[in-house]
Amino acid sequence: MTLTLPRPPHRLERLRTWMAAEDVACTVVLGVDHVNHLCGYWRYFGGPSALVIERDGVRTLVVQRDEVPIATAASEADAVVAYGERGFGLDLDPVVGLLAAVAALPAVAAASRLGVASELPGAAERLRALVGGTFVPADSALHSISLVKDWDELEKILTGYELCWLGQEAVATAAVAGASEIELFTAAQAAAQVASGGPIEFICDLLSGRATADVCCPVHVAGPRRIEHGDPVIADVVVRTAGYWGDTAETYVVGGADDEAIERRAGLLDILTQTAAELVPGARGCDVFARMQARVEAAFPGGELPHHGGHGLGRSGFEDPHLIPSDASPLEEWMVIAVEPGVYFPGVAGARVERVYVVTPDGGVELRDALTGPS
Repeated sequence: MTLTLPRPPHRLERLRTWMAAEDVACTVVLGVDHVNHLCGYWRYFGGPSALVIERDGVRTLVVQRDEVPIATAASEADAVVAYGERGFGLDLDPVVGLLAAVAALPAVAAASRLGVASELPGAAERLRALVGGTFVPADSALHSISLVKDWDELEKILTGYELCWLGQEAVATAAVAGASEIELFTAAQAAAQVASGGPIEFICDLLSGRATADVCCPVHVAGPRRIEHGDPVIADVVVRTAGYWGDTAETYVVGGADDEAIERRAGLLDILTQTAAELVPGARGCDVFARMQARVEAAFPGGELPHHGGHGLGRSGFEDPHLIPSDASPLEEWMVIAVEPGVYFPGVAGARVERVYVVTPDGGVELRDALTGPS
């Protein structure tokens, strides 16, 4: 099914609404995630960048000189401005040049009130020394805006999500007796990266046998252990491409020889389905977690759920909101939530599954279903 609920105003329009309310002439965002969010420019191992958004929506992207051609072609910015000189690694503090280029832009120089949000430590304070306007913090507004996803963001998350599933398929194929954990880990990474056609960012919990009870990194990191017939294997594969993350978790049984492990996975999938149905606007992460935890404890006597029940997903692989006891913030339509129930028996074994959902009034819609059909 394709999502048919009304879409929220585009994130740029939501930012412009905030700017009008704050009487801000323009907003400067510093850092690659902010830049990617607001003009779609992201590079693997790119240099420090900034974006200036004027009240009328005009966007000026500031990047290192060598990135100008690709930024001009690949971003949604109306103009691209260069800083620094040709080459790489010659300037140990490139942020100096970035801030000087930002301060020299006419919209910034003329602004009496300037919205500012920065991911670069100390950069906002350094910019303040170069311009004369009043700074209005925009970090909180941008954080709130980023939690509700636009359609193009769902598509980017889906790309990472599908790469995760290719990694999971590689684990399922490689999970045979005699293979090592690190071989499964590497198979997942290679499958996702080759399919992407370029470098990805990759995180993976890969646990086998009794170590599946250790839940995740850093308690257990994939290593040389050889998998045995009947072992459970947990693979939690997380991939970032184009600046957005996908996330998955699955439990496998080597040779299909452990009925208990198979039943744990089936029980967790039932709990996953029940939890997804609760992802509606106004639901609180703490309440969703409490019900998930109760279901896990009822279905698996003696088992425990010692980790979160899920989390937001987007430019970060672990962002707000969270399905945890302390997060009482209400869910909103168009948020993207990774839901991951698990159960663990210390010293014995564990299991975990994870899928990604879009919050709707009718409950969570699995991301691959949500984007089926025309946008």
